[in-house]
Amino acid sequence: MVFRSVIYVGLLLLATLAALTLAQSNPYDANYRFQTRPPLPDPSVMPTLANGQIGFVAYGEYVHMNGVYNGLGGKSHRARIPNFGNIQLTNCSPSSGAGVSQTCTYQLNMRTGKFVTVDEPSDYRVVHEMYPHRYYDSILVNRVRLQRLSSQGVIQARLLQIPGQQREDFSWTPSRDIVMNSQVYTQHCGVTVQIEEANLQTFGHNVCVTYSSVPEYVEIQPETMAQEFMFYAAFTMDEEEGTRLIASISGMSNAQEESLHMAEMDKLWNRYGITVEGNHDLDRVVKASAFYLFSSLPAHNVAQTGGKYPFYGLAPAGLGRGGIVEQEYQGHSFWDTEIWMYPGILLMDPANAANILHHRNTVSVGARMNALMNGYRGMQFPWESAFTGTEVTPDCCPEVVNFQHHITADIAFAARQYYYATGDMEWFRLEACRLATETALFWLDRAVYNNATDMYDILNAMGPDEDHPDVSNNAFTNIMAAHNLFFGEFAACSCQDNSIDEATRKEMLQVARSLTLLYDSEDDFHPQFDGYQKGTPIKQADTVLLIYPLQYPMNMTTKVNNLRIYSEVTRENGPAMTWAIHTIGHLELNQLSEAAAMFDKSYRQYLREPFHVWSENGNNEPGAGNFITGAGGFLQSIINGYAGVRLHQDRLDIRNARPTPNTSVLHIPTIEYRGLQLSLAVRANAFTITIQTVAEGLKLLVDEKEENICANCQYNGTSASIQVTTDQTFNGCRLRPTTLGVKVADQTGAASVMQSSMMAFLSLVVCFLLRQMF
Repeated sequence: MVFRSVIYVGLLLLATLAALTLAQSNPYDANYRFQTRPPLPDPSVMPTLANGQIGFVAYGEYVHMNGVYNGLGGKSHRARIPNFGNIQLTNCSPSSGAGVSQTCTYQLNMRTGKFVTVDEPSDYRVVHEMYPHRYYDSILVNRVRLQRLSSQGVIQARLLQIPGQQREDFSWTPSRDIVMNSQVYTQHCGVTVQIEEANLQTFGHNVCVTYSSVPEYVEIQPETMAQEFMFYAAFTMDEEEGTRLIASISGMSNAQEESLHMAEMDKLWNRYGITVEGNHDLDRVVKASAFYLFSSLPAHNVAQTGGKYPFYGLAPAGLGRGGIVEQEYQGHSFWDTEIWMYPGILLMDPANAANILHHRNTVSVGARMNALMNGYRGMQFPWESAFTGTEVTPDCCPEVVNFQHHITADIAFAARQYYYATGDMEWFRLEACRLATETALFWLDRAVYNNATDMYDILNAMGPDEDHPDVSNNAFTNIMAAHNLFFGEFAACSCQDNSIDEATRKEMLQVARSLTLLYDSEDDFHPQFDGYQKGTPIKQADTVLLIYPLQYPMNMTTKVNNLRIYSEVTRENGPAMTWAIHTIGHLELNQLSEAAAMFDKSYRQYLREPFHVWSENGNNEPGAGNFITGAGGFLQSIINGYAGVRLHQDRLDIRNARPTPNTSVLHIPTIEYRGLQLSLAVRANAFTITIQTVAEGLKLLVDEKEENICANCQYNGTSASIQVTTDQTFNGCRLRPTTLGVKVADQTGAASVMQSSMMAFLSLVVCFLLRQMF
């Protein structure tokens, strides 16, 4: 426990005046704050606070650590660590047993990343801030400030420390007390009791909690106007690291600690702080969506620590949830990461996009094991992944394990998009080559030649529509697989991978081009799978994903029909991301009223008051809390929908940009493309691009006119394209465009290959028959 005084009334008045001045200068600052009075809502809609390393629900009794899981196979879940940083004001605590005082208020301040409780009787104020530190990312901070208003006597605030029970996730050793900076701290260490996969994990996870002793009361004397009391809890993998971090943070001033935290929060908001003007309610939704998404991502600059896992990806309910089997997805990673959360992160924060992709390489050994067990080459990523990268889907859901294999291609697609966005060939060699080639090998084995059509089929599949398992030639899956095969061939060629010979590379191209893409010429649409009948209900967006994010070339009439036909049969209670994708589709077709209706539908029914927490299901139906999958889809409807941003192999385009409904300006503070950073302000009739950081090898076209690129320069227009000017051939290799539905016999050089293969097959048949005869 550390006491620090803020005594001078003048300083308090100056701080208050500064806050008022700031609020007056930017009325949108209030949109970062979400406040309520007692009683607090159900824990399922309480806000999650996280920083990429630790996460917890406000007032929650457990903390989760990045990469720390307990449980075998499908029972693997985020390990529940007792939250010794769960300190509460007794007057305001729902757990006190004495009832909550009506003088209490609760506020989530997204700008600062803090959950703030205020108890304000008439003559004094107690302010309690709880937050995971953004620089010291293993530390949970509690700050309690007592401030005299009119009281003349001693002021006291009673505190409660409410950690969860030491459940079966850990085997705990006896605690010990240590003294640092004249304060007593307790250290409690344990190890998870069950491993996830015995072939890949031979050890449990070590965790140590180092936390402040918390007195029953904190108080100030009559001569003191205000005083702060600081309490720290560190969640590390060993005792030494916990001791070092606590000694470091407790040895600095309040201002230093606050400055380090806020510097990282500022960096995040400088990237994710999308603003819509003229509609405060919508602006609050946008800020909440960005906050809950980036909260589970690491800061760009953190204190140097040892013994910490690399970033372990994003789960649908974020880092602060997932500690109970078969609830909130147990902290597992799905396709949600790469298809729904990742695209917005990639354009605003490519460093964290790289972290997300690196996570898949971290668990790639498990993906290789999955492929081997199922009789395939290369990597097969599981539908649900936790610590080892093996399949950890619970026993409830065998269909997704057996059929929903598109996740492997989804991950390769995300790597392909990162290559588009950054052009980083060093990253490509280190991170993407093996990922791209080995996932492509999986699809080579997964595709089956169809002699009747002279094309390749993908059988026994399930697309995003989980109401239809075990289908053939799901359009989304086949196009994703083709993307993967083309990308894998390019990676094998440009990285000069000796394990993939030229014949295999040619096979990748041949199979990719010859994958079946179903098309109904009479009704001019793509059936979702073999045998799909118009009017058949579906769960969620599936074939409409061909418009975006797949951006598969097709006639405008086909886009119109795909969107119309599947919109009419999609479940009303489907996930939020469906309506975000429909929003983008309608915008591309210039169907503005339909887009506005879908946009409204994509968020309004999924947000839970009072803290704008995303829920998995609409219309107040139960579902996973802090559903950042929905938040990610919603942000795409803004960036890739209303702002009109599209990423291509050799350019980034901004076309058909419009403000969001019932707003005057849409402002995106940072879009980063191949080292060039810009901000984008979209108004009704034009947009303004402001260049923040320049980069080489690019040219800018605004309204088809080439402009000089310079820092701090602004450009107004209705269309823009940032194009790569350097040659995109590497080691004589070029990434081919994704095309499907070409018969093998119609491919250049393929006919002779197939003829040779058929002749060899016929020769074997003849030999077999001759042996039988003689």
